[in-house]
Amino acid sequence: MDNPKFSLIGTGFIFSRHIQAIQSIGGEIIDIVNDKRGQYDWSAMVETTKANYISILTPNDLHFQMIEKAHSKEKIVLCEKPICILPEDFKYLKGYDNVFTVLQLRYHPLVKEIEVKDFNEIEIDISVYRDKNYYNSWKGDSKRSGGILYNLGVHYFDLLIYLFGNVKKIDEVKISEKEASGIIRGDKFICKFYLTTNAKQNQQRRIFKINGRYFNFSSQDNLSFEDLHKFVYEDLIRGKGIRPMDINDLMFLIEAIKEYAG
Repeated sequence: MDNPKFSLIGTGFIFSRHIQAIQSIGGEIIDIVNDKRGQYDWSAMVETTKANYISILTPNDLHFQMIEKAHSKEKIVLCEKPICILPEDFKYLKGYDNVFTVLQLRYHPLVKEIEVKDFNEIEIDISVYRDKNYYNSWKGDSKRSGGILYNLGVHYFDLLIYLFGNVKKIDEVKISEKEASGIIRGDKFICKFYLTTNAKQNQQRRIFKINGRYFNFSSQDNLSFEDLHKFVYEDLIRGKGIRPMDINDLMFLIEAIKEYAG
């Protein structure tokens, strides 16, 4: 599409990455809405915008209602991860083919280096630093963020399923506000995972150990600094990308981990 037009809802931390990505594909931004302009302005904007695309960059608990509104106006929607945080909401989204989500780790250059064998032994160590400001924001409220599994783990569980296939069994799960661990088994793999936001700032890592080989996807403060959003937008304007139907197994896994932990 020549000169694709975008409207953006949300101007938080990730906003600049979307601006850069849209500019990189030659897109035009015609609306930007944030909470300082009023709680309901986003809805009015969706009603009247001339944009072809709507990008949703808001707190996680708002994603579903915004997707529903944009879908009703027949817009193409790109929503930051997670696409939603309630399984009952996801049931509605699964049938939408005009809705896409951001799981940019699939585009990481290291993915092409990973050799998938008939059976794979995997360890996931996602250790990041998050300060008091993080936990004093909506991200520290599990009812708004979905907790550590949705707010942090979603990228890495998605990559696990994307590369190695569906999950068959979950064991030894432990979850707290700032940590989660457990064992995930599939037909082609066994995976021990560990997520934490308690790492020291100079010791952050996002590591997959696969059959003895280490892949560190980032040691930066946030995965967005890997500059992968441009690939998400390139696929979006080609009519490709990650639709709700493509992450059914991911959403099922996160809910199964939560259920196991009680």
